Amino acid sequence: MSSILTNYILTYGYLAIFCVVLLQELGMPGLPNELVLFYFGYISKQVGLSYPMLIMLVVLADMIGSFVLYFLFYHGRTWLASIKPKWLPVPVKKIERIKERIASHKGRNIFVAKLTPFVRSYLPVVAGLLHVAPALYGRIVLITAFIWSGGWVTAGWLLHF
Repeated sequence: MSSILTNYILTYGYLAIFCVVLLQELGMPGLPNELVLFYFGYISKQVGLSYPMLIMLVVLADMIGSFVLYFLFYHGRTWLASIKPKWLPVPVKKIERIKERIASHKGRNIFVAKLTPFVRSYLPVVAGLLHVAPALYGRIVLITAFIWSGGWVTAGWLLHF
């Protein structure tokens, strides 16, 4: 695995890193996100890529991937409701209670979910379907992208001997 990714990074540099992180945020199955980000930090220092540029790229890819999924489900909610099977119940009252709880906590629960390893992958879908305010979601995604993606890349960067 390492030789293939290393060759991509040596050949395509920042573009390879950006594309892989973006695809992972869009839900591409494969290696765990944490492992890939850590490895990109590690190998980037080895091949001499710029640390600030690397951080900017992974944060940007994280944000773009999260927003693409969020807006797909934010704007596709009515279409999804129209193709839903008649036998599948939708608990409208329960959904409204969840939306109220999110609004009352000012996004703290979204923030925590975006930093939780398994849950973070599904959060853009849920936030879009629940019509979480785009400004609130955007602030949370920006902060958590720096913490999550930037943190894992930094850990890999610092642990390179």
